[in-house]
Amino acid sequence: MNQDERVGLLGGLALFRGCSKRQLRALAKLTRVVQIEPGEMLITAGAMSSDAYLISAGSAEMKGRNGRTVQFGPGDVVGELGLLLDRPRNATVRATTPLECLALSRSDLKAAVETSPELGWRLLETVAERLEG
Repeated sequence: MNQDERVGLLGGLALFRGCSKRQLRALAKLTRVVQIEPGEMLITAGAMSSDAYLISAGSAEMKGRNGRTVQFGPGDVVGELGLLLDRPRNATVRATTPLECLALSRSDLKAAVETSPELGWRLLETVAERLEG
C-alpha cells in the first residue's frame, strides 16, 4: 500500500477528518500494514492493546460484551479508543476473510501530537464534535 493510499484511508476516518494533508502524510508514515488470516483475532476483549486498525481490504466481525455482532469492511476502523484510552478492550474482533489493515499505535500518535500541537488540537476538536453530536 503506497503513501497516498494510506493518506486517503486516514483522511476518511472521523477522528482525522479535519486534519490537513500535511498532517495526514505525517500520520501515514507512522502506520504499518498488518495482514490477518480468516479466523484470527485482531482484538480480544479484556486484553490490553494500544493500536487502532483501519481496514483496507477484507472483512471482520465484532462481538461485543452484550452479544451483539457488527460487521466491518474496507474503510472501517476498529480499536480507535485504544489510541486515546489505556484500558482493556471491550470487544473481540475476528477476521472473517483475509484482512489487510493499517495499524496506528497510541505511542506513535502521541509522538505526532507532541511534535505538532496543532494536530493535537484538531483531534480534540473532532472528539468534542463527536461527543456533542
